[in-house]
Amino acid sequence: AVVSTQSGHYGRGNTVLALVVPLLVPVISFVLTQLPVSQLAVALTLTIPLLALSKILQIKTNFLNGHTGQLSFVTSLLNFLGVVARLFTVLQEVDDSLILANVTSTAVLNGVIVLQFYWYWNVTPPKAKTQ
Repeated sequence: AVVSTQSGHYGRGNTVLALVVPLLVPVISFVLTQLPVSQLAVALTLTIPLLALSKILQIKTNFLNGHTGQLSFVTSLLNFLGVVARLFTVLQEVDDSLILANVTSTAVLNGVIVLQFYWYWNVTPPKAKTQ
């Protein structure tokens, strides 16, 4: 996990982040494998509003700006297609309404972002003012 700033220099916080994250991932993975299924369901339930909030904020930003800015169309499209494939798999293989709600909400919100690319396709963001 290499993180750099816009100036190309690594900050102290980024260095700490790059060192701590690889240590935390195995610990969190171990803890999650030890949780009972009921607590895992609660954890999954908590991810639904977090995922929705992140997408809603992006949708709102695009709407307020009147363009998609530097958001990548290819990445957004692949995110949408991937979650649609996951939705199809969940419908065929999994009988869990919580997982279905999670994947469905993500698919719908990713679809809205892809539609915003269509809506704002020929709109160019205004250039930043130089002083």
